[in-house]
Formats: sequence, structure tokens, C-alpha cells
Amino acid sequence: MNKVTKLSLLSVSLLVVSGGAIAANIPAIMMAYPTIDPTLIELITTIPSLFIILTVPFSYKVTKKFGYKHSVQIGIGIVLIAGIMPAFIPSFWLLFFSRIVFGIGIGLFNPLLFSLAGKLYQGKELSSVIGFQSAFEGIGGMIITFTVGQLLVMNWRSSFLAYLFALPIFLLFTWFVPDVSIEKQENRNEPENQKVNSSTYGYIALLILVVTIYMSVTVKITSLLLEKGFGNATDGSNLMALVGLGAMTAGMLFGTIVTITKQWTLPISFLTLGISMFMIAFSQNLVSISFAVLICGFSFRTFIPYLFNEVNQDTKGNSEKSTSLLLIGFNIGAAFAPISISILGNILSLNENTDIFIAEGSIMILLSLGTLFSIVRKKATAKS
Repeated sequence: MNKVTKLSLLSVSLLVVSGGAIAANIPAIMMAYPTIDPTLIELITTIPSLFIILTVPFSYKVTKKFGYKHSVQIGIGIVLIAGIMPAFIPSFWLLFFSRIVFGIGIGLFNPLLFSLAGKLYQGKELSSVIGFQSAFEGIGGMIITFTVGQLLVMNWRSSFLAYLFALPIFLLFTWFVPDVSIEKQENRNEPENQKVNSSTYGYIALLILVVTIYMSVTVKITSLLLEKGFGNATDGSNLMALVGLGAMTAGMLFGTIVTITKQWTLPISFLTLGISMFMIAFSQNLVSISFAVLICGFSFRTFIPYLFNEVNQDTKGNSEKSTSLLLIGFNIGAAFAPISISILGNILSLNENTDIFIAEGSIMILLSLGTLFSIVRKKATAKS
């Protein structure tokens, strides 16, 4: 399979995490709609994830009717149209609705990217593609977030035009990615009664918790800068682009990282994510917080492809169903992050954004110790 085909397939992953790219708009949107509850406005960055959850289980049914390639094309087209709609509509509720439709578009094509990769590549090359998919998600988040930040200088509505980025992706995918025969794919499917590996459910629980904590950077970073008094909305957008840079680097190095860290990948990534949360909380300038968010993106995007690689390399389990369940878990955490973070703040009586990041850093350190203990115990049990 030639490099142009691989690049064109990977380019679609640039859009997967772009829903949160407009998070730097939140303070400006709150000012534009003072009668709307602030938590509801924060949800526009994460509500796409909820509808990704609802769409993922139906994406394969759509595929049976339209085919793999056409289904992905429809999804990208929806993302393009719904993405730029807020630039032209004055109503907050129409804006909110456009974000819902945006999530449906991503939910339509997201699981199909893994199916297409599994059809076109195998073995080590498949692991490489999965790592690069994660890297491209980070690159996409970085590029679109940076573009949003630059357009934000004009006004917050113009920043939604960053989603025009979906147009060249649509063209690349259309021109260079071959269609996948549904019949052949169905013949290769594992039996429907084959069970999902029990470890997948543990991975889903980890995903929901870790994604929620990670999303606090997307939701709260601009507010934190304003609270600390050394940054503005554009700086917040640039910091989120740096999160994407860290994520991109992790995806590019994923194969090497896992070869070195092996079964210790999870506790190490959790530890570094926890440290990055503390660094964000205690940063006193843009340089230190920039370094912190780079580490945040790197550690998070080491964790994510590790899980997807584990379930897709497991020939004994139903990898396609496991992948869909992981995607659902990921987006549950992302969709309800503002609400979950708000609940955490209320339970622990956290009044400032700094306190939230300290609490989340503590949770990640405990999670690192928990997974480390679990691995050591399994190794001891295996020896006895």
C-alpha cells in the first residue's frame, strides 16, 4: 500500500479530536450570551463527544448501506458543514445544535478508520498505523486549535472557520483511499458470539476517568490563565495547540516507547500525566505552563494508543467490538467532563481552577500507584 494512501487515510484522524479546538472561545461566548448558564456554554466543547457515543454503535449499520468509503465521506462532509455553521448563525441554541451534528459526523467515521486500517495493514505495520492515527489526532488538534487562536483575534465567530480544514481532508480521502469490500470484511469478522476480553472493561473504566481529567486542560486552561493573570484567550488556544504537539510526538514515538516500557506503560503515563497537572497548577508564567501542557499531551497520547493496540492485537477477543467500546468509553469521559469536573469541585469544595488541577494530579498519582501494584501482583502470581 503506497505512502499517499496511508497518508490520506491518516489525514482523517486529524479531525477526530477537533471538537475541543474551540475551547479558547468559551470566555468570549459567555460574554456574548450572559443569560446562558456557564456550564452549558462549556459543554459546546464536549457535547460532540456525547453524540459520538450515540453514533458509534450505528456507524457499521450505515456502512452496510453506503459502504466503508462513502460512510467516511458522509461523516467528513457533516463535520465540515456543522463545523463552520456557528460562524454564520446568531442563536446560541442553533450553535449548540451544530455542535451535536458535528459529533454525529465524527461518530460516523471514527470507528471505521480502525476497520479500514485493519483491512489494509497487518501485524507491526498495523501497530504503526494505530500509533500514527493517535499522532495525527494530536497534529489535527494542534493545527485546528492554533488556527482558532489566530482567527479569534478577529472575533470568536470567525474562529469556527478553522473547520474548513475538513475540505482538503475530504478530497485526499476521496482521491487516494481505496474502497473496502463489505462482503470481504464481513467474511473476515470474528463470530458474533465471541466474547470481549474481560480486560477491555477495565480499560474502559480507566479511559472514562483519565479522559475526564485530561479534558480539564481543554475546558479550564484559558480560565486558569485569566485567573493567574499571565495570559489571554489566544494564549489559551496556543497552549492547547502545544497539548496537540505533545500528543503528536507521543504518537510518532509510540512503537519505540512501548518497546522500552512494555507492561509498565500505563503506570508511567499516569505518573507523568499527574506530574503535568501539578506543574499546570503551580505555573507562574507562560513558559512553565507551556512545558507542562506538552508533557500532558505526550503522556495522555501514550496511554490512548496503548489501549487500542492491545485490543487490536488480541486475536482471541472480538477486536472490532472492543474498539467500539473503547471509543464509547473515551467519549463518555470527554462528553461529560465539564459536569464531572464541576461535581468534583463541589465535592472537594474547590473554589479555584488551580485547586482542581492539584486534585486531579493527586488522582493520577494514586492511579499510577494502583496500576503499578496490579502489575507487580500479577507478575508475582504468575511466578508462583
